[in-house]
Amino acid sequence: MAETFPVEQRGIGKPDYSREVSSSIQRAGYYLKYPQQLVVFGYVPTDEVAHPYAIPWVQPVLGAGLSHRLYDVSTGLISPYAVPAGYSLSLIERHWCTSEDVEMWLYLDGLLIACPGLTSAGQQVSLNPVYGYSTLVFDPTATSAHTIDLVVRNRGLGAVEGGITYACILEAVGTPPFPTTKNCQCPFCTHQQLVKVEAVKITCENCGELYFVQDLTQIKKL
Repeated sequence: MAETFPVEQRGIGKPDYSREVSSSIQRAGYYLKYPQQLVVFGYVPTDEVAHPYAIPWVQPVLGAGLSHRLYDVSTGLISPYAVPAGYSLSLIERHWCTSEDVEMWLYLDGLLIACPGLTSAGQQVSLNPVYGYSTLVFDPTATSAHTIDLVVRNRGLGAVEGGITYACILEAVGTPPFPTTKNCQCPFCTHQQLVKVEAVKITCENCGELYFVQDLTQIKKL
């Protein structure tokens, strides 16, 4: 008869990757680690609503030959977006559909570095590339602060309607946790005020109007 004896348990057993595998089969998604947050930029030019509108990134149509910056959907602030020292910002996914030919340009610290999009009228495009655009390729240790500017330019003959969305990952690189507040801008009077980072419905302390932004801090898996 074989001898039996107790064995000390070590570790946590075989990792279960079933959720990650199934999610990749079903659809593309985000898997954010502890020092990461989702940052989303958006712009929706349309003639469906009057301006100012309670959703800051919903704007009037963009005329032929004109350009417009994208908005941080969690604050309503228009780019350039400030990346503090100790953080990196990486573009991981983008989607757009517009009624006219458009160009999209990406600037780092005021310098043009890439063309993330160039499309003909009416095309719906979704891109989730393996190699994206990141501040880390210019600043591998994230020792400096940077600005990111996202600009769309109408190259068609008519006014542009449609929508553009860029999704990015903001990651802390050897830096304390993310802040608990954010600075939001009212689309009615442009007043900026400090609110909790989870805030989505904001009553402007200057003009009293209600407007809406997004809370992306709770998104870890999509």
